[in-house]
Amino acid sequence: MKKTIITITSIVACAFASFAADAACTNACCASKPAKQINTLADEEVCANLLERFSASVSVGYESEYVFRGLKVQGASINPEVDFAYDLGSGFAVYAGVWGNMPVKSDTENEMDIYTGITYDFQNFTFDLGYLAYLYNEDTENSHEIKFAVSYDTVDLLGEFNVSPTVAFYHDFSLDSYTLEAGLTYSAPVTKWIADRNWGTIDLAAVYGWNSVKSLSAGRDGYTYIALSADAVVALNDYCKFSVGVRYAYAHDRPAWYRDCDETVWFGTSMTVGF
Repeated sequence: MKKTIITITSIVACAFASFAADAACTNACCASKPAKQINTLADEEVCANLLERFSASVSVGYESEYVFRGLKVQGASINPEVDFAYDLGSGFAVYAGVWGNMPVKSDTENEMDIYTGITYDFQNFTFDLGYLAYLYNEDTENSHEIKFAVSYDTVDLLGEFNVSPTVAFYHDFSLDSYTLEAGLTYSAPVTKWIADRNWGTIDLAAVYGWNSVKSLSAGRDGYTYIALSADAVVALNDYCKFSVGVRYAYAHDRPAWYRDCDETVWFGTSMTVGF
């Protein structure tokens, strides 16, 4: 979160000068340092304290394929997202957002995902308990699931080479399905290595998952999948980032109803504005 820092010129110098100058000089000195005017509601101290704990972002992305948990769901699509978060203090924070999938082809259905949750930071661990709703505008049945995830920031151990792990559990109440995922993420500061600049990174991610949906094998529940991604991320300014990258997914022993290929390779790009 970008915090507004109000810099007040030291009045110590003015007070010190009063010992060596007369009262008129002292009054003139202090008068030259007026207090900050309250011109907007955000200037009020109570509002400033609230706003500095609040963060938000808006992004629009394009994906040449829509892949979910190793399976290609649809083709090319536009993905808008709005995300909000608020720091409650003492390690707790709450978040909420809306993500959409708008297929480029008009004959396929739209999807809107609504999510919310609470996180807790303890040392380098982050615990995340959340709720997700998957909403569709046509024939697909809406579904609802909860998630619990734990991630660990390895920056204190590995410095710039902090490959950080995450494990997550999902339960979809509507489909009565379970998902387990284990992942690794790493953001390589390439422009810092090359030119001692901090505006460009290569963000890498790898996920291995298991879903309880019945697979192709007779009598066997569940299929496994992997997903890999690499994105070049450029910070255009303090508030705006642009990214472009490539993705790969493979589903082993995919569900019986799934008729597409085991493997999918696609690319994606996005623009994010946030504070």
